[in-house]
Amino acid sequence: MRRAALVLCCAALVIGAMAPPARATPDPPPRYLPPVDAPVVDPFRPPTTSYGAGNRGLEYGTAPDTPVRVAADGVVAFAGPVAGSLHVTVRHPDGVRTTYSFLARVDVVVGQRLRQGDLVGSTRDRLHLGARQGDAYFDPASLFGGAPPRVHLVPFDDPPGEGEVGERLAIGQLVGGVGGLVASGAEWLRSGSLLVGTFAHYADRFGFPGAMPASARTLLSAWQRARLQSERPCSSAGIDPPPRTDRRRALLVAGLGSSSRGATVEDVDTTRLGYAPSDVLRFSYAGGRTPDDSDGLPTIGSSEYIPADTQADLRQTGFLLADLVEDVVAADPRVPVDLYAHSQGGVVARLALIELEARHGADWLRHVGLMATLGSPHRGAELATSLYAISTTRSGGDLLDAYAQATDMALDDDGASVAQLSQVSDVVDELEAHPIPDTVPSVSIAARGDLIVPVPSTRAPGAVEVVVSLTGPDAHTDLPGSAAANRELRLALAGLPPGCRSFDDALRDQLTGEAISYGEDLVGALGWAVTSGTDLRQ
Repeated sequence: MRRAALVLCCAALVIGAMAPPARATPDPPPRYLPPVDAPVVDPFRPPTTSYGAGNRGLEYGTAPDTPVRVAADGVVAFAGPVAGSLHVTVRHPDGVRTTYSFLARVDVVVGQRLRQGDLVGSTRDRLHLGARQGDAYFDPASLFGGAPPRVHLVPFDDPPGEGEVGERLAIGQLVGGVGGLVASGAEWLRSGSLLVGTFAHYADRFGFPGAMPASARTLLSAWQRARLQSERPCSSAGIDPPPRTDRRRALLVAGLGSSSRGATVEDVDTTRLGYAPSDVLRFSYAGGRTPDDSDGLPTIGSSEYIPADTQADLRQTGFLLADLVEDVVAADPRVPVDLYAHSQGGVVARLALIELEARHGADWLRHVGLMATLGSPHRGAELATSLYAISTTRSGGDLLDAYAQATDMALDDDGASVAQLSQVSDVVDELEAHPIPDTVPSVSIAARGDLIVPVPSTRAPGAVEVVVSLTGPDAHTDLPGSAAANRELRLALAGLPPGCRSFDDALRDQLTGEAISYGEDLVGALGWAVTSGTDLRQ
């Protein structure tokens, strides 16, 4: 019980901090429709062992390039190659996961929300459909009777686990045979790099004796950064620039757990910054801008989005934002576009800049007048690392799911963006390898007491680093609307240096942030150790 309580505390800290609660009326059980209009040529034939002969799903006699549509509403849990062919798995509200296998093309990304009948891809030859509940497959034909399915579950001999690795292993067992076993082993090796990186991160942080010099380096770095920030050119407290008078557009990018109905990035005081209401718009995680009759750009496509959409693959989201920036620039190339991003939105904005530079070259980025991020995890988020680590264990994944369901939390620990926000993810490595170009004036603003994204995690290569004296449990959500952060935005927009900080204040900023970072990493390491130990004893 003590171990379970500790893990639940970790889950409460991680999930509760990463996204606000979203309560909604439970959806009715979904009704399923066949994904293609074709006959079943091989019915469900469960094998006697995980990799024995049989058929864990239905095989349809489809022709090449037949469109494949999702059987019911759901969220994409996996999309990509396994064992040399393409597969898509969709998680439905009733807990069922349907898998569409041996595709020629995939038209969805992880985290994308689908409605029944939406296209997931097209066939290479015959389509294979699998249906899974928990750690067991069952006959997909039972879904199509018009009533809630009554199924006979066929459990795995080797439970696949959670997250991307689990989905790949489940698909490996779905396709069956020795090839599936080999593919599953290969996927463990390929996907294990993030786990290895997580272990190395925690070992460096807490392992003996390596943690001692690591801690000394951290304290020395905090002292050096405080000295540099207290000695650099700065704007005294009496300097408060007036709003800009030239025309500019403000594009707001919200963070994890936001929706088109509201986000804390909207607390940025765009009026005092000098923007006309018609020149302010907000990015939609479903593509385009969020619907708003006042933003003055009705020709640019708009779409509603929900919290689940913010958990999609961050690179794909960055592509969508890059598309929107292109559209806004095309509307009037003479008007600079300023990006204001909060939390995860800053990572999305960075990825969009990388994509825009790849499309057009660095000089094109001069269309971006200013990029300002607020509380953004440019170096990854400690809480995301903790959540990922705990979710990779069977016990931790079950407890996180139970906590999320009990509290109606919108955050899914299987979401692609959660792993990508980990401190050791390849997305964070990509951001570190691509500093913000000199052609884009940029500032990264952090709150001293931010419990979600501590000060050390907000450092972005190429951006001016600013810390404001904002503390408290709501510092992360309060940051975009705070007077101190908005003054820093006005200074940056005017091309002036950041506000002055004494050495004592700057050192307090750095040490407070390092303490929060250390504590959250400790919670993650303990949670991972406890749930891993629980799995070994089961």
